Amino acid sequence: MEDNIFILFGATGDLAKKKLIPALYNLYVKGHSLPIICVSRRIISKAEYIRLLDLDSNVKNLNKEKLKGFLKNLQYIEFDLQKGNSKDLGNKVINIVQGNNLKGNMIFYLAISPLLFNDAVKSIKNSGLLKKKGYKRIAFEKPFGEDLKSAKEINRNIKKVFREKEIFRIDHFLGKELVQNISVLRFTNSLLKPQWNNKFIDHVQITLSENFGVEGRGNFYDKYGAIKDVVQNHMLQIFSLIAMEEPKKLLSNDIRNEKIKVLKKVEKIKGKNVVQGQYKGYKKVGGVGKNSKTETFAAIKFFVDNKRWKNAPFYFLTGKNMKRNLVTVLIQFKKAKCLLFEDICDFGPNHLLIEVQPREGFHININAKSPGKENIEPIEMNFCHKCKFGPETPEAYENLFLDIIKGDQSTFVRTDEIEESWKIVDGIKKNKLYHYKKGSYPKEADK
Repeated sequence: MEDNIFILFGATGDLAKKKLIPALYNLYVKGHSLPIICVSRRIISKAEYIRLLDLDSNVKNLNKEKLKGFLKNLQYIEFDLQKGNSKDLGNKVINIVQGNNLKGNMIFYLAISPLLFNDAVKSIKNSGLLKKKGYKRIAFEKPFGEDLKSAKEINRNIKKVFREKEIFRIDHFLGKELVQNISVLRFTNSLLKPQWNNKFIDHVQITLSENFGVEGRGNFYDKYGAIKDVVQNHMLQIFSLIAMEEPKKLLSNDIRNEKIKVLKKVEKIKGKNVVQGQYKGYKKVGGVGKNSKTETFAAIKFFVDNKRWKNAPFYFLTGKNMKRNLVTVLIQFKKAKCLLFEDICDFGPNHLLIEVQPREGFHININAKSPGKENIEPIEMNFCHKCKFGPETPEAYENLFLDIIKGDQSTFVRTDEIEESWKIVDGIKKNKLYHYKKGSYPKEADK
């Protein structure tokens, strides 16, 4: 990994401080040493930058000795993407590379606003860094635009400089262990493979609920809302893994080829199948418009027009300031026929619950006869990820960083996936807003 240089733009932002730098530290502790060049427009010293990172608060189980070694690998440079001279950026990076006897490949990571993507790509192109030996890769975070038109523009501008195989579009949910387990669960277990269709599955519900509001993100969130903020990316990505056909192999392009096929089969979402809400007090958050019509909650029902899923509904449920912080996928199977006496046929359908967070694991509900009684009760078979593999499993960003270095794009989003997701989301019209109290959701969604 020492042959890779990680160049982080937006190095003073919250994402860098709370997620990216801690993940890079954890990789260092696990033996993956990676030279890091942090770039921001703030004119501060390296020592000031380190204090700004507040690693004592943002890193779990911080080891002071390990930290010293990690910080030796970290450098800071000031550069303004909108006003700076690209040659200066190149010279500053080259000075660090030569001064520390670094060599090899470069990974450019854009932890910045999408409004700055084009400036960043131009700066990288004109810096002269792309002419150096070794591969060059670029990674950037969602949102991938604010609609289909802007997404196409972002993709077009980045592809002027980088090839698709060099572009890593990050949806950090795809780095989570349980999300990465979905394909393995589906395609390596003959217990489930034959049942994974509309003959046996009644419906699928994907839930992404959060028990906090948009404080600190009001200005950004008010432009997007729940549907653009999480449905377009996190939820449709999880859906595509649940609903896609079996790929030829569990490799990057094979997986992404099947994901795009099922996204193209999503039927147009009807207005009557969408409930939108806004939590009370949302308009008082800084950066939110006084008359905002932005939804903080969405419940969506839709169908997939293919043989596997015809007439089997999918449900999305997401919102801010709900009761729990939860990400789950519920596979609800159809109720089995009763072959027993009618008075003991009061049993429910089976289900499989994939819990992505907070308690990572699988939970299978099946029916069994109660001892000594003529009745049937549901029982649960549980798999606890932390119990089996320990509490120190890699965080999502650790997995994603390693995949970027390996060049494995299976957990990253391809151009056509982004554009197809925006086609789906752009087709969802604004509906009446139902207001709900914090810690709840609009009751209209129950319908």
